[in-house]
Amino acid sequence: MDMHSFIADWFGRFDRLEPVEAFLADLHPNVDWDMPDADPNLEGRARVRAWCAGVMDTFQRPTEHHVTGITAGGSTASFNVTFRALTLRGRTIEAHVREDWRFEARPNGRPLITHYSARLLEEANS
Repeated sequence: MDMHSFIADWFGRFDRLEPVEAFLADLHPNVDWDMPDADPNLEGRARVRAWCAGVMDTFQRPTEHHVTGITAGGSTASFNVTFRALTLRGRTIEAHVREDWRFEARPNGRPLITHYSARLLEEANS
């Protein structure tokens, strides 16, 4: 599977707010999950589960992720994401994010994400 297709599939699943289990198979058990609002006291998949629970408790389905500027090669991928969603209280949220992933190739060709970093572009550019 090429990285562009993998990223499109990942964010398609995220836009539907699929359960966290839909993502865990693509994340290394000890994934370095470097996301805003991630619990610093947790690690690996436990941090991912807690972060996803927060997302599910905050946003309505569907969300929107628009991915641009993908550069992928070797074991890395970087790209920008514009995220839009409605909170459960009806507030519109929009964020511009820079994502950097590192991954291992599995025998079936599907990436296994070992590092997932997302930074608000205002922070990424400072």
